[in-house]
Amino acid sequence: MQPRELQTSQTVVTEERELDVLRRRLHDTTLQTLEYIANAGTLGTGADLERVMRLAAREATELRYLIEGVVGEAPGSLASTLSGVIEDSQAFGDLRIEFAMGPMDGSLDRLTTVELGGAVREALTNVRKHAHASRVTLYAEEQNGGALISVVDDGDGADLTRASRGLGLAHSIIGRCERLGGRAEVRSRPGQGFRLTLRVGDHASKAA
Repeated sequence: MQPRELQTSQTVVTEERELDVLRRRLHDTTLQTLEYIANAGTLGTGADLERVMRLAAREATELRYLIEGVVGEAPGSLASTLSGVIEDSQAFGDLRIEFAMGPMDGSLDRLTTVELGGAVREALTNVRKHAHASRVTLYAEEQNGGALISVVDDGDGADLTRASRGLGLAHSIIGRCERLGGRAEVRSRPGQGFRLTLRVGDHASKAA
């Protein structure tokens, strides 16, 4: 393959990866926000209109970035990315989210940081919408270009031998980790909540 052909091929791959990130971002943020706003409209006088207005304003800003070809601001560290995800998630309701950090060396690349942030965002969305939980504990550590993240809730839990995997879990969480060369593990029992563990880099080869 000639240098020019190689460069073209690499450009196509990069553009396809960025498009995939954009699609998942629209699913994880815009779609979730619009669904929340639509559901609030059915609550009548019981709706928190101030919260709905804040969410609508925030989403308008995000969409403006997308229209202009900018997917928000470039992410910083994994810690700051996850802190932003938590702040966004708490805008939807009163779910208590506790964030604990282990070692953080800032070694993750931009794509991995974005994708892990998206996976955690989807996990917190699932908790809010389906788990009937009051508290979530999020733990993260980052070393040598790899990361370990766990999301644990105190909700209803489920029998995983009978429960089916939704598209959010299959594509926005498990699929993200697999594309990064990592893996996602889900553990749950009825009445004992859910534990989601994301592993990339060196952590992916370690036992749970």
